[in-house]
Amino acid sequence: MTENLPIIYFPPTLIKEIEESNNWLLMQKFCALPEEYQKFLLNTNGLTCNGLDLYGSCAHYRETKNYKFPSIQDINKNFINYRFFKDKVIIGNWNESLIYYDKRGNYYALADRINLRSRYEADSFEKILNYLMEAIKS
Repeated sequence: MTENLPIIYFPPTLIKEIEESNNWLLMQKFCALPEEYQKFLLNTNGLTCNGLDLYGSCAHYRETKNYKFPSIQDINKNFINYRFFKDKVIIGNWNESLIYYDKRGNYYALADRINLRSRYEADSFEKILNYLMEAIKS
């Protein structure tokens, strides 16, 4: 599925870092990271590929780009005052869209970053990741 795509994986996160992220998210009225996304982070603490960014529990400095790849907390700080994101958490972005998880509806969504309308929804992280990787390839 990912052959010939320039994917940058970051080192796996620690369970303690996930717990710290979840504590911060819950204190700010977002939802905790869904279990399947937490499992993803235990393999790679975020990734970037052709404009797709999936955030991890900590920021990563990319020395070759002189750029800080943000953490989940860094991104969600920008949305603390948006009632729309109560019980949700932004986990990434792609192509001018936000990728978030909605705890109430138990789904992942790819939504326009301006009007927040869903462009695609999936009932699992695997499904939204497959959708995004296919879209990147085309």
